[in-house]
Amino acid sequence: MELKDLFYSWVPVWVKLPVLFLLFFTTLNCNAIYLGNTTDMFSGLGVYSEPFTEAANAVYIGMGIGVMLEVRLKRRFSNKTLLLYGLSVMLLMNLVCMFTVNPGIVVIACLVLGFSKMAALLECYFIWLAIWSKKLDTHRLYPFVYFTALPGNYLVTWVTANLAYNFNWRYAYVAVLMLILLCLLLSLIFVENHALKRIYPLYQMDWLGVLLLLSALLLFNYIVVYGKVEDWFESNRIKGAIILLPVAIFGFIHRELRLKRPFVPLRILRSRNFNKGLFFFLVLGVFLPSSIQSAFTGGILHFEAYRNTELNLYMIPAMLFGAVLSFFWYYYKKDPDILLFTGFLAFTAYYFLLYQRLATGLGLEDFWLPSLMKGFAIIVLYICIGLYTVASFPLTDLFTASGFMLITRSAIGSGLFTGLYSYFIYAGTVRHTDRLAGLSAIGDYVQNESAAAYIRTIRQQASLAAFKELTGWILLFGILVLTCLAISIIFRALINKSRIFNR
Repeated sequence: MELKDLFYSWVPVWVKLPVLFLLFFTTLNCNAIYLGNTTDMFSGLGVYSEPFTEAANAVYIGMGIGVMLEVRLKRRFSNKTLLLYGLSVMLLMNLVCMFTVNPGIVVIACLVLGFSKMAALLECYFIWLAIWSKKLDTHRLYPFVYFTALPGNYLVTWVTANLAYNFNWRYAYVAVLMLILLCLLLSLIFVENHALKRIYPLYQMDWLGVLLLLSALLLFNYIVVYGKVEDWFESNRIKGAIILLPVAIFGFIHRELRLKRPFVPLRILRSRNFNKGLFFFLVLGVFLPSSIQSAFTGGILHFEAYRNTELNLYMIPAMLFGAVLSFFWYYYKKDPDILLFTGFLAFTAYYFLLYQRLATGLGLEDFWLPSLMKGFAIIVLYICIGLYTVASFPLTDLFTASGFMLITRSAIGSGLFTGLYSYFIYAGTVRHTDRLAGLSAIGDYVQNESAAAYIRTIRQQASLAAFKELTGWILLFGILVLTCLAISIIFRALINKSRIFNR
């Protein structure tokens, strides 16, 4: 793999760095579906919200597959070709989502965009890696990457929500398209096309393996997203997907073990760090979904969509602090397990504070402290677990490991628990509604209020009880995780002290 500078030699540094940051920011945060205008989008199209949740997960599935393929594409195409290809497909897919009325096309567009954008993103990634560390040390780069990605995503969500609220959901796409067009123009002007010294063909690529892995991930995505709408095992389509899922997984593994040049070298599964890191990302998936807070603020407190996105902006200062802390933590080679414990502690504190604040009559100012805790926890755990997962991999396997890490973190873990939480809130609300209705007497209530107000109050209290119940279970799980991590840290410290003593 040939790594070269992205820009012409005549481009001054004061131009190069802002252009590089704009390219990096755009490719990181511009998708084909945006949480800020999604509510207006499915309401305007008159469809369920589930296809758009499926599309959001499909972006990360496509990104994971794209990372794995990038090691081959970079040996076949020049850096400028890959950058322009990624930005052009991003532009096209945003245009498709802007004008389509079919949710299925949105899902396909998001998958294609996620796959293609990695070609452009990784070109910028390698340049930033060389800027932050001459030895290409990712410990110094990750805090910058995640501070660009996470606050950038919340900022884009806030902007698209405001455009959708004040104008129309399609205006959000207009703003994104203008940003991508600007990046395309800057790339044509400042980016040099470095010809490859040796071109590797793509005919030996395991396209059937790619298709099998992609099919398994899309089947899983369909199962976890549509479980609430189709009532899980009562749906023939979900039962069919559940049957096909292990078939696709087994076919993929069987094929990769037989090929001389597999799409995914399964030797990466022998890495203890890799397996442990993926497990931690699955655990992190329990805490990541924001569906509880957003459903509470929207359904109980009746915040508008753009008000909900303002809550995410509270997390940015804590993310900055977490990124700086993580940078110096690894710079001075402190124990990463302590940082991991600190991140999960902050997430547990967030759910504790959220549990205490689940009541009516709250405002935006009541969420600043929980949001700070959540922002710090997210960025610290993303950095810590991410570095742990891909540690010690050679460059040839790093792309594959990173792809699986991205899929596990953002599609499997977060997607699974987002779907489950949506169902638990719905089922819990129904259960508590029946219970509260059975304990109260409508005849006594309607003497002072209307029957409609009575039903509204019952539903509100039932939803509140469901939110609190689910938050309590997550809080207990967080305490369990902290206990296990504390025992592990103490046990490892005792072993190290014993070894020093024996010497």
